[in-house]
Amino acid sequence: MKTVLITGASDGLGFATAQLLLEKGYNVYSLSRSKPTDSRIKHITLDLTDEISIKSAAQQILELDDQIMALVNCAGIMSRFDRTDEKLFSDIIKVYSTNIMGVIYLTNFLIDRVVKDEADVINVASTAGTKGSASEPVYTSSKWAMRGYSKSLQMLFKGKKSRAISFCPGGMRNRMLEKITGEQLPDPENWMPVEIVAKTLVDIIETPKPAEISEIVINRK
Repeated sequence: MKTVLITGASDGLGFATAQLLLEKGYNVYSLSRSKPTDSRIKHITLDLTDEISIKSAAQQILELDDQIMALVNCAGIMSRFDRTDEKLFSDIIKVYSTNIMGVIYLTNFLIDRVVKDEADVINVASTAGTKGSASEPVYTSSKWAMRGYSKSLQMLFKGKKSRAISFCPGGMRNRMLEKITGEQLPDPENWMPVEIVAKTLVDIIETPKPAEISEIVINRK
């Protein structure tokens, strides 16, 4: 059975992508701290800020008999825009651990299996990682780093069937802002539904191998 691994598939874009894949007959694993509400999504506990948790999750994945089709590094968090106090340093560590450091560490454990299974690695960055931002320097720079990591993987995969793809969606209707501020998303109608972005992500996963996709950017109108 075609198997896709998604970090952060318990919520937001990861969850929407998992549900679309399930409808198409895929076997989907959520690598996340929380268990997805959809029981059809299999769960492997993963905390990207914890070295032991990453090692444990990687070991469970390596023991799977399934052929892996894609690893989608989708989990991510934002930091408070106005953080200037003594908590700024811990915010930086948390955001970078989740958004890039843990991603590199997990993927490194799985890289030989990825190549063996001819799987793709799809790194979900953001349009924030294609620009700068005065109000979100920590989050934005972590997404720039994610794009840089994708470029490095593309070089590593040269001559191999595996692909590394940088996926950069713009602002979506999700709970990222609410999780850090406790506030609802302003003007939700101006933000992209996660289901639309998830459809594009699934299309990328299903794109036949002769096509080399380096980066996809989806801006909101």
